[in-house]
Amino acid sequence: MKRAIITILVLLTAGAGFAPAQAKHPSELKYPALKYEPPSPAAFRVVYAGGLRAYVQPDKSLPLFNITAVVNCGDLYVPKDKTGLGRVLGDQLIKGGTATREGQAIEDRVDFLGGTLSFMVGERTASLSLSVLSKDLDEGLALFFDVLRNPAFREEPLKLAKARFVEQLRQANDNPSQVLSREFDRLLYGDNALTWQATKATYEGVAAADLKAFHARYFKPGNVILAVSGDFDKAALKAKIEKLTAGWKGGAVAFPALPTSFPAPEPGVYFIQKAINQGYISLGHLGLEDTNPDYYAVQVMNFILGGGSFTSRITSKVRSDEGLSYNQGSRFTYRWGLPGTFSGYVQTKSETVGYAISLILDEFDRIRREPVSDAEMETAVNYYLESFADSFQSPQSTMMSFANLEMTGKPMDYYKNYRARIQAVTKAKVQEAAGKYIRPDTAVILIVGDFEPCDKGGDKWPGPLAKLGKLHRIQLTDPMTGQETKTP
Repeated sequence: MKRAIITILVLLTAGAGFAPAQAKHPSELKYPALKYEPPSPAAFRVVYAGGLRAYVQPDKSLPLFNITAVVNCGDLYVPKDKTGLGRVLGDQLIKGGTATREGQAIEDRVDFLGGTLSFMVGERTASLSLSVLSKDLDEGLALFFDVLRNPAFREEPLKLAKARFVEQLRQANDNPSQVLSREFDRLLYGDNALTWQATKATYEGVAAADLKAFHARYFKPGNVILAVSGDFDKAALKAKIEKLTAGWKGGAVAFPALPTSFPAPEPGVYFIQKAINQGYISLGHLGLEDTNPDYYAVQVMNFILGGGSFTSRITSKVRSDEGLSYNQGSRFTYRWGLPGTFSGYVQTKSETVGYAISLILDEFDRIRREPVSDAEMETAVNYYLESFADSFQSPQSTMMSFANLEMTGKPMDYYKNYRARIQAVTKAKVQEAAGKYIRPDTAVILIVGDFEPCDKGGDKWPGPLAKLGKLHRIQLTDPMTGQETKTP
């Protein structure tokens, strides 16, 4: 007991000796620089029999097994008369069952194992993901590859899915933010696979034979990359996967041509009438691909302009200073192999729509003509440097990062060089990128709202909206038919 008391006193005395060095204010706290080096993708890359590629990392920290198959296929490869097939496929690959298993039986069994099995289809990639306890690895793998290779697309679940999607079309024009996003893309990209919308006829036209043909065309071993992590022996896993994929054949995949040219919409204001008390706004134009060498400068520039949460210029001006909105900013979107979009955005009261737009346009102009500050640069660059490790938070996210890197054709040293390229961005490069990739003179301003109060404006910015550019009224289409609605 006496020894314990002496030990406590010694510790308290030692702690007191350090007291003068302790921070008196949070601003005085100092932390060591974050040090993280991403692993090399080559260390995890495996090629199984049949040309099936994989990124594999054993991890004994938890008794779990994770596997995702990334497939080069998606909505952009669907013919126009079958628009919606990707969504149906995303719903039915599991629910439609396999040659030997009912879909409900598959879902029930995965639930019984305490695991998860999911499938999703995007623009150009689809992914099937399984997570189970490592003790159930064998059964989980068998289910996973059965779904991946042998979907049956049974008629009854397919019929129910199509009926459900057709019914959901009735609400497609009800959400202003979804209308804004859809119509903004349509303005900038025109009429092609990027903007085609499913209708009652196209959903009902998707048959099991169409799903099977689409699956057969793209679900080939050379068109799939696996991301695998968890508690397993790497050599034993290889043997299991090669046994389950034996006989899986397929040659080169012929992909449809992607859009290569896009319309140049007339600059000005485009208005969609909805009887609501707010305006939903996007203003901008086409952007750039993420393979563009200016990508890093654009990222830093956009963080300062409107992508940096509460620190960005648009948020500070529109929200903090003027109190006009809770949702505002700027963004560059990116698409694999295609130009993305650039937009400023805001949601605000009808009478302040014009004023909010004018403030965003002012910020577009300011970042083009004035150098950004040292403090803004430091905040933006540090954000990207300090968030870099987010892609590697777990073994599975790391393997997925590498699988997507290879699938999209980016250089395998992308992550190795990423931070150096961010650090190489200067204030001059930010201003140069702003001048090159923000073009207010070609921007379209799309508004979803109630026209009369939006057009009238308010005390700080009296209307009309035509002061911002030539006014165009957009008539929404009936999502059921794809034809223009008859109501204003």
